[in-house]
Amino acid sequence: MSKCFVINEWLLHDLKGDNGQEAQKEAYSFLTKLVDKCDRIAILRQSPWMDKAYELMKVNTLPVRTLSKFLHLQILRNSAKCLVVTRKETRNFLEEVIIKKIPEDDLYLIDTFCLAKADIIITSDTRLQESLKDTKIARSLKVTLRNDFLNEYLNE
Repeated sequence: MSKCFVINEWLLHDLKGDNGQEAQKEAYSFLTKLVDKCDRIAILRQSPWMDKAYELMKVNTLPVRTLSKFLHLQILRNSAKCLVVTRKETRNFLEEVIIKKIPEDDLYLIDTFCLAKADIIITSDTRLQESLKDTKIARSLKVTLRNDFLNEYLNE
């Protein structure tokens, strides 16, 4: 059964090489497996993720240029691999108390998850996972860390 993933910016930093060559290889392996499987990613239009994806296209060094082209041509421009959602004006799907617990720079991930009806949020930042502990939404929202996810996904 196909899955829909919400991914924070670690993927773009990994592809750019910010986190080292090994992380760059893992990010590429993830994308190639995503293309081979029926899975897809969800992204929020006009989000920090989208901004960084466009910035990645401007990098002219190898292998970043090659990886950026792969991301854009094989994933982002393919509706079977990428679901682009638009933020609604209100967040009626989140309780005000929960919104206050979530780091502001991670709110777009929650929006994306809810709007796309995604299966999982994959993050490299433990703050989001910690902020959701003991909240009602945590029961319906699956958040996993990058390394844990990639270890499992790439070895399936």
